[in-house]
Amino acid sequence: MPHCLLEASANLPDQPDWVEVLGSVNQALVATGLFVEADIKSRLLRHDTFVVGDGDPQRAFVTLNVQILGGRIDEVKAQLTESLLPVLARHFPLAFAERIFSLTVQITDIHRPSYRRQLS
Repeated sequence: MPHCLLEASANLPDQPDWVEVLGSVNQALVATGLFVEADIKSRLLRHDTFVVGDGDPQRAFVTLNVQILGGRIDEVKAQLTESLLPVLARHFPLAFAERIFSLTVQITDIHRPSYRRQLS
């Protein structure tokens, strides 16, 4: 835990090293002291087909959904999003300059009573 799902529109002018982007997310989460590095699972979904708002092709997005086991207070979740947003922002300077760009981070609770995990 946590599971980090990074989604991005395919029309971004930036061409970041996506493994580096995901690694910076993982490092930021470890730096909070709340998570163990080996437990963080991060992945990317790029969307070739999407519509943002009115469908203007200049609209682009990157959104990070961090799924954690339920039970943390809202203040902790807010601190997580506040620490992750600037980490992501530094990877997309062209999107901020050249697109109508939305960068978002949210924390989602995983239902603890129904979550199961099996390790090798």
